Amino acid sequence: MAESSLISHLKEGDFKSCSPFLEKALLGGENLVSFLNDLLYIAASIECDDNEMVHPLVTMNCIKNIIGDNRTNPSKPLLSYSLHICKERKIINYNDAIQKKELEDESITSIFVGELEDALQACDWNGVDKLMPSIYYVSDRSRSIIDTIADLGLQNIDSNIVMIFHLLRAFNFKQRKSHVWTYACLLVNKIKSNPLPKPSRRKDCAPKDFIENIAGEKDVQKLVKYAAVSRIWDGDYVRLRSYRREISSWLYENFSISAENSMKDTQIKNRQIDFMSVAEKIILNGDSYNMISEKINILDALRYLNNIGCSINTKSHVDSLLRNEQ
Repeated sequence: MAESSLISHLKEGDFKSCSPFLEKALLGGENLVSFLNDLLYIAASIECDDNEMVHPLVTMNCIKNIIGDNRTNPSKPLLSYSLHICKERKIINYNDAIQKKELEDESITSIFVGELEDALQACDWNGVDKLMPSIYYVSDRSRSIIDTIADLGLQNIDSNIVMIFHLLRAFNFKQRKSHVWTYACLLVNKIKSNPLPKPSRRKDCAPKDFIENIAGEKDVQKLVKYAAVSRIWDGDYVRLRSYRREISSWLYENFSISAENSMKDTQIKNRQIDFMSVAEKIILNGDSYNMISEKINILDALRYLNNIGCSINTKSHVDSLLRNEQ
């Protein structure tokens, strides 16, 4: 499938030609969906600096989620910032390597997914790099390679959960076959940054069992991770059983201590929050990219927890995000 014109313009650095796509996206409908999907793909292809705490794909998917609150009248500041994220950044064309591999090695039918899993578990990155193209073609370029990598990556939830959740959601948005390889490579690069522990044993628990504990949680990053595992838990994935095994173990280890406050003490009446307007204010405050990305990531998690009726003090957290921290 040929690349969209917007993707081509961004790869070529032709930013002036991107404005018409933004104007069409503001009308909503399929133009908005295509615009967001193209930017998600480009964000997945961006080369990040070592000091970037939140990957552009995570930020882009958070913005996509928040825009979903009003698809018929999408926010221009959020869409404009989405385009800005993808400008003037080095874009990695992961497909260059896979296109060369396609013409080589006629024995790829003998490759099994288990070999890739073993290489990932052993942190044998040379082996992973050799096996991935073969698995990709044997599976007819299906998303199964993404699911396999995500499954192993969830063995280190603290390090990988935010990327895994947002990457799965970003890919699921349109599930284009031509995007599989880029998303798979990004996920492997994320997992490479920290060794994988051994698989965990499943615990008899689910995210809903820890709502009381979450209500009194002060560490906002734990709220972000809880939101991510909860969304994966309720998702529709081929490997969901395995995902839930690792998630249940992480939940048990992090939230099994009874909350100090009872539910009646932690129930908080939150006013109705316009998360789209809050996101616009965060962007327009003019903080650094790192600060904006971190706040948008937190805001998206708070939005989810608010929507499922979790009794955290959403208003207090949102007010903190809107403060211009130096």
